[in-house]
Amino acid sequence: MKHVEIKKIHPMDKMLNELKIKHHKIRARTPEHNGKVERSHRNDNERFYSWLTFYSLEDLRKQGAAYLKRSNRIPMAVLGYLTPKEKRSELMCA
Repeated sequence: MKHVEIKKIHPMDKMLNELKIKHHKIRARTPEHNGKVERSHRNDNERFYSWLTFYSLEDLRKQGAAYLKRSNRIPMAVLGYLTPKEKRSELMCA
């Protein structure tokens, strides 16, 4: 019997391909690569999840959108003290 490898495309990869966004995976167990992600998750937990109560999925979406709008306007040292919104604009123009 012949082994056939079937590769499914993850929906996230499909979306990124359609938007022509390059996606690079980091190697597993490399804290120097995922430190920024871990810090971002910790910030979200400290600034959002730990402080708010959600009464429904729609309420979570509404509060999440407001939090995302605020957090994208906070300057970050890792971005050269630009806000994520400013850095995105800079990258989109490059």
